[in-house]
Amino acid sequence: MGITELFLDFILNPWFLLSLSFWIIILVLVYALRKRKEAITVFFPFIALLKTKKLNNFIRRISKKRPKAWRIFWTIGIFVSFAFTIFAMFFFFINLINLIVNPRIENAVTPLIPGVTIGLPIFAYLIIPLLFIMTTHELAHGISAEIDGVNVKSTGILGAGLFYLIGVGAFVEVDERALNSSKFNRNTRLRIASAGTFVNAITAAVAFIILLNFSFLISPFYGAEVFQVETVLTEEEGGFNEGALSKGDVITAVKKKGSGEDFVKIDGNKYKSSFSHILNNESRKIKVSVGDKLTLKIYRPRIDKYIEKDITLGPRYKIGILYNYISNSKLQITHIFSYEEGGNNFRRGLEKDLIITKINGSYINVEKGKTLEKFLTHFNLTDIKLTSESGKNYYLDVDDDGVLIGIISKYYWMPKNAIGKLFGGEFPDFLVREILWLWIIAFSITLFNMLPLPVFDGFRVVKELVNWGVGEEYKTKKKKKDKFPFKTEQTDYALSEYRVENIDSIKIIMGSQSSITERSEILLSDNNYKLIDDIGDGYKSTVSFELPKQTKLNENSTIEVSYEYWYDEKKKLKKTILYIISLFTLFIVVGNFLLSYIQLGAVTFWI
Repeated sequence: MGITELFLDFILNPWFLLSLSFWIIILVLVYALRKRKEAITVFFPFIALLKTKKLNNFIRRISKKRPKAWRIFWTIGIFVSFAFTIFAMFFFFINLINLIVNPRIENAVTPLIPGVTIGLPIFAYLIIPLLFIMTTHELAHGISAEIDGVNVKSTGILGAGLFYLIGVGAFVEVDERALNSSKFNRNTRLRIASAGTFVNAITAAVAFIILLNFSFLISPFYGAEVFQVETVLTEEEGGFNEGALSKGDVITAVKKKGSGEDFVKIDGNKYKSSFSHILNNESRKIKVSVGDKLTLKIYRPRIDKYIEKDITLGPRYKIGILYNYISNSKLQITHIFSYEEGGNNFRRGLEKDLIITKINGSYINVEKGKTLEKFLTHFNLTDIKLTSESGKNYYLDVDDDGVLIGIISKYYWMPKNAIGKLFGGEFPDFLVREILWLWIIAFSITLFNMLPLPVFDGFRVVKELVNWGVGEEYKTKKKKKDKFPFKTEQTDYALSEYRVENIDSIKIIMGSQSSITERSEILLSDNNYKLIDDIGDGYKSTVSFELPKQTKLNENSTIEVSYEYWYDEKKKLKKTILYIISLFTLFIVVGNFLLSYIQLGAVTFWI
């Protein structure tokens, strides 16, 4: 397939056209809402956010149904979420110790960075799970807030359209200032802070249960889990059955050619009945060896028919190295398997990045088919000679490691009825990948989000517990200055402190249209503003302006409010405790990331 055909195949794909339609709609909305810049935010080509209050009524309706049950539900979430805080701290601490003492690949902690630690094709599978997790997380915060009367300032719709995938989600903006005031009690704040993580934990649990019972759940529409041929390797690529099999062939059963025995059905859902188990001689029904001729029962989805094809089993060898071709005539060794990794040539003097130019005395020539893979298609090999650029020879042991067909395959579920055929045998594989990523992401976010770091919900939970444990002590007054950018339509400005005693002075620092003109100041009199209780917590902490109608101020003007407030004597102690907890948490988390990279190198995700 040429570049032009690949390009046309890409842009004419229905999912790409759907994604393109999504971004065209976003473009129209951006133009339509050009006078309301805060209404829509775009991060092309990944995500778009549209703020609205339409979802507020939806959240309100849900929260009004059985409010007592909801309150009990979210209260349980406090204990579950805090348990994840303890578990997350324990996990990262123990994992850090293991990375120092005995680093293994299972201990690697790797961030999901598209194109770096995870390939972009695989990242496409993450979009729908991420949107679902984000939506349910935010709705949980919104519903738990409405239950206790906390104002949901705005809600919004978010959408993503990247390449072949498109998804829609939602987000919720809670009135954080009111929530943190004395109007609401500690239990309310704990319920709201832990609600999102609690729902993420439930999502992870449900996804895990679905994965364990996936075959049963799709059984009304699909039967055996088999394999479909994606690529048939040529002899130069290490294959043995070029011409015998074709792309799209679905392997459903196998028997030895001419044996007169019944076909052994392949089914990955049953104990040791997958094609891999059969080729590894782990099945009791058939035994295979190098050189055997097998007859395969092949299903052809396009014509909905079964046919039989014969294949030859070639040898699968172990040489204990990984390599890449860096040119037509050279290959480079990228990894040498150690004794612990099951290697068989770690004592042959090989080095990582060693350049090989000859195999058994013959020069490598990929274009002409003189490859290492082709040499490894010979039967009864016991050793092989590699020659480096400098002319040094390396003699490697070649160990028999089973049988090989020489194909690249993917999972395929046999459709049972018209519905299964409509979605195709590949659909369950797509579905199971989505659910698997849903479980991975939901569980990972549950752990990370409950860490006591300022950007996560876990910090808010721990902060409330520290406040509860240490207490409050308002004995002295302090003075403070707050500055706000002037906004023409805004008359009320919330101060950073809650228990405000009185306003000392308010200045308006006039913004100028020219950088040359000096900025002037206006000192407001008492009758131009007043201190009000905008939250309803019994404390006046919001300044409301009553400027004359003829007053004209530029948007780049600044309001400076000097005031006196009651100070919590224990605030410094609580800050110190939170600082120590956050610093320790940051140390173990960053330590996990750094040691994972230093000890184990760049780790990538794959499924």
